[in-house]
Amino acid sequence: MISGRIGRGLRHWLRGKPVRHKFGFITVLAVTCAALAASAALLAYRLYEQRGDYEAETIALTRIVAENANGSVSFLDRAAAESVLATLRAKPAIRGAVIDIPTHPNFAIYGEPPSPASRLKDGSSSVYDGWLLHTTAEVGDGRSRLGTVHLVSDLRPMLWAALQASLVALVLALVLALLLSLFVIARLRGVILDPVDNLHAVTRRVTENADFSQRAEIISGDEMGELTQAFNRMLDRLQAKESELRSANAKLTGEIEERARLEAKLLETSRQAGMAQVATGVLHNVGNVLNSVNISANILRDNLGANPRLKLFKQVADLLREQGEGLPRFLAEDPRGRLVPKLVIELAEQMQTKQTDLQRELEHMVQNVDHIKQIVAMQQSYAKAGGVVQTLKPATLFEEATRLAQASVDRHGVRVTPYLGDAPEIESDRHQILQILVNFITNAVQAVKQRPDGDRRVALSLSHHEGRIQFTVEDNGAGIPAENLQKIFQHGFTTRRDGHGFGLHSGALAARNLGGTVHVHSDGPGLGARFTLDLPLRLPAALPRAA
Repeated sequence: MISGRIGRGLRHWLRGKPVRHKFGFITVLAVTCAALAASAALLAYRLYEQRGDYEAETIALTRIVAENANGSVSFLDRAAAESVLATLRAKPAIRGAVIDIPTHPNFAIYGEPPSPASRLKDGSSSVYDGWLLHTTAEVGDGRSRLGTVHLVSDLRPMLWAALQASLVALVLALVLALLLSLFVIARLRGVILDPVDNLHAVTRRVTENADFSQRAEIISGDEMGELTQAFNRMLDRLQAKESELRSANAKLTGEIEERARLEAKLLETSRQAGMAQVATGVLHNVGNVLNSVNISANILRDNLGANPRLKLFKQVADLLREQGEGLPRFLAEDPRGRLVPKLVIELAEQMQTKQTDLQRELEHMVQNVDHIKQIVAMQQSYAKAGGVVQTLKPATLFEEATRLAQASVDRHGVRVTPYLGDAPEIESDRHQILQILVNFITNAVQAVKQRPDGDRRVALSLSHHEGRIQFTVEDNGAGIPAENLQKIFQHGFTTRRDGHGFGLHSGALAARNLGGTVHVHSDGPGLGARFTLDLPLRLPAALPRAA
């Protein structure tokens, strides 16, 4: 656990250090650990060797004591035997000794003899008891055994002395190893670290300046050299990719600019086409009204130019003018004269009735002329309102769009049903909204004209949700195949023989300019379609506002 914490601490400390410092630290640490391990192994071997030598010396000493005690034991001279044991004072490591003879245990004692239990009895000459060494030897003349000598010695003084002697050598070896490692690091650091520094410097220049023309010098032929070569090859590929990317970016920029120009041109073209489409509808409506005006004018002309009652009035007037001063007598006596008052009364009554009819025709004509003026005024305001933000009522926009498309609606006998309800006012560009809605309505009319008379229906509806409003035009016409739903707003896409393919696309562009979107839904061919214009109640970026 402790070693794990130390390892994690070292890794954390080295994480932010330069490679040179890491290399030096790790090298010194490795040399130090190796020197310590070698010194520890040498010291252990030295101690093991010292212990073996000491054991052999002690066994030999025990045998010498046994030989020297042979005479005293033979004559049972205790004092002489103790004198022999007393010679062990020259060996400080000997803690005690004892001579046992069969008839007299503990015959002679020196120091702290081994206890009877620890004395060897199995014929062994030595055994270790921790730091204590027990040795034994027989006392006799070689033919018979007279007794046994037991010695006990403490190895710690000897081992401590050996450790002190080896410690100085260990320190000197460690210092020498550190100095040697520092010398090797100083001499060989460049061989290992110069390629790393070189690669690091080039990498830093590449990342800071985004300059992929930099190349690293190959200093060595080892793994670092291979890594440098791979790095240079990577830079070659990056430089080639950057060149390709710059070329593609320049091409893409040109395409974007060209597309923006074409979209602007297309938007203007679609605006003009939309205005032309609206103008066509207006002119058709004006033509319908002019037909009514022409009929009223013909009626007035016929009634005023070839009316027999007016001719009869003229004849009566000429007859009365011919009588001159005899007019009273003519009216009183002449049979024709007596009929004149009655005829005048009848003609006056008839002319009063005819005047009422003519007045009604004149009023009808005035209404039709006013209708023409309203259509022209609406077209003029529609043309002037483009690009200006106004506060608009969605229901009014649908009504105006319906009027602008009324000619096509009437010509094909389409029943337009509005479900407008209540919807909040919006601030937007009236011109562009009408362009989109008129396009939706006229497309719906074209979609239902193949259906039988009386079954051509177009429904208009409004809804609003979370600050947005939806204008929906739904028909029961030809429907749209699933494969065309994703393409219907693309430029140039049309399924009509006389279509130009930019009406719905221009509507999509106009909706995007207003911060909105257009959507289409159809369950398939023959099942009708639903077009929706989704707009915010307020433009995200204000256009010039109407004065």
